Amino acid sequence: MTPPAAGSLGLPSTEFLVPGVRPAEHSEQVDATLRHTLRLAVEHTRADYGAIGVLDGTGTRLERLLVVGVDATDRERIGRLPQGHGVLGLLLQRPEPVRLADLSTHPEAVGFPSGHPPMHAFLGVPIRVRDAVFGHVYLTGDLARGPFSAADQAAAEALAAAAGLALANAELVEQAEHRRAWAQAGSDIATALLSGADPDSVLRSIGERVAELASADVAGVLVPAPDDDEVLTVVVAIGPDKEEVEGFEGVRLPLVDSQLGTAHRSGLPWLIADASTAAHGGRRAPVLGELARHFGPTLVIPLGGRPALGTVVALRLRDRELFAPDTLELAAAFAAQASVALELARSQQRERRLQVQSDRDRIARDLHDHVVQRIFATGLALDRVSRSLADTQPETAAALAERVDELDGTIARIRSSIFELHEADDASPDAVRTRIVDVVRSITGGQGLRPDVRLRGDDDLPPRLLPDVVAVVRELVTNVVRHAQATRVTVTVTVDRDVRVVVTDDGIGLPAVAVRSGLTNLADRAERHGGRMSTSTGPRGTQIRWSVPLPRR
Repeated sequence: MTPPAAGSLGLPSTEFLVPGVRPAEHSEQVDATLRHTLRLAVEHTRADYGAIGVLDGTGTRLERLLVVGVDATDRERIGRLPQGHGVLGLLLQRPEPVRLADLSTHPEAVGFPSGHPPMHAFLGVPIRVRDAVFGHVYLTGDLARGPFSAADQAAAEALAAAAGLALANAELVEQAEHRRAWAQAGSDIATALLSGADPDSVLRSIGERVAELASADVAGVLVPAPDDDEVLTVVVAIGPDKEEVEGFEGVRLPLVDSQLGTAHRSGLPWLIADASTAAHGGRRAPVLGELARHFGPTLVIPLGGRPALGTVVALRLRDRELFAPDTLELAAAFAAQASVALELARSQQRERRLQVQSDRDRIARDLHDHVVQRIFATGLALDRVSRSLADTQPETAAALAERVDELDGTIARIRSSIFELHEADDASPDAVRTRIVDVVRSITGGQGLRPDVRLRGDDDLPPRLLPDVVAVVRELVTNVVRHAQATRVTVTVTVDRDVRVVVTDDGIGLPAVAVRSGLTNLADRAERHGGRMSTSTGPRGTQIRWSVPLPRR
């Protein structure tokens, strides 16, 4: 009896994966081509059963079978699937057409498992894509069908050749689409960065796009640690198990003696066969340490020059195929686009920060040079009037003294605002000297008092102590201007084992007890940092020393 045509009546068709082998990813067009070829081969050769075996990346083993004529029930009854042994192994060893009248009598036959449909006539032909064997077409029939003829073999070979051409074209189309997708991803990242998108969200987009385009199981974006150039920090982790990959974020990875470090410093993409151990300098060295214990094939994409601004790492599980070599070219083009965009975005951010800082400096300068100076001059004038009326009109003098205190409070608040505008300033010796000179000059200007500012020590002042040092200098110099009747004031700031502020004047000594609340506040500032303040008065003036230990770095 002639078997019905597979294409007309729809013989059972299914796909079986070979146990222990993870199949490579193929496009829908490739899979459709294989299924169509198989059905045509069964139809034209009048076979009872047909299969196409797709080879794995090594070309020595089947990774999956597309089958016509065997349904799910037969599959369960058959049990173990062909592994490429016996007669099927003939084509693996020598990819040439094989036609047998009865495969069960062939010397290489290994027999069929219990429940397997009877198969006698056999025809096998290879499918070549360019010069490489992609897989094989297997056709079989029972005794009633009889052996396959030379015409059947010619038809099967023609179909296999046509399938090879179709697969080659599909591969070219797929490669072109893949290249377009990588290029589009780089363009999208660049557009997002240059449009002012949040850098954190863009980094996450980079990780997601690389994971998708490289068909990776997990991906991460790593950036240099701010406190150590020899360490990268995982800032973004992408993977199917969100809770697991989020645990990777924040992990610090050393660059010493690792392929990750070599790739990051070179600025060139790398393909690594095994993420946990890979040859490096004649020995085995980790790529990602414990994070990579479940992964094998690895793609490392540095972003930027040498060393890179950041690095993207894409990983596949151990049982998956290696990344294709052409992925390096695609990743390099993607990295080039993203890197240029990152550099431009950073330049834009720097410009914006400089503009903001310039605006802050201008506002602070206007407050300092105009508002504070006028309020301070008004306060000094009222203070003189208050003291002149202290004996004759004590109530008026007291009221004026309260207004002076209010003006002092206003000045303090304005100066706090000025400091906040400058809070991003550095605390280097030159910057500290500039700040202190500005403070002293603003207080002593026009008061007939000659200031002298000295800064000693080569160490930077810890930034968190800068507000206290500036406040101490401001308060002590203000007291000299108001109460000491001095002609000279010397301000010395020393930074070595501790931070010392010494203010010396040639005036008449400390003010009355009622004015010492400011000194008490300065003493409290010193005690909060584990320091102290001392005062000494002599015939040649007053010296006040404020010192705190230098914090451990």
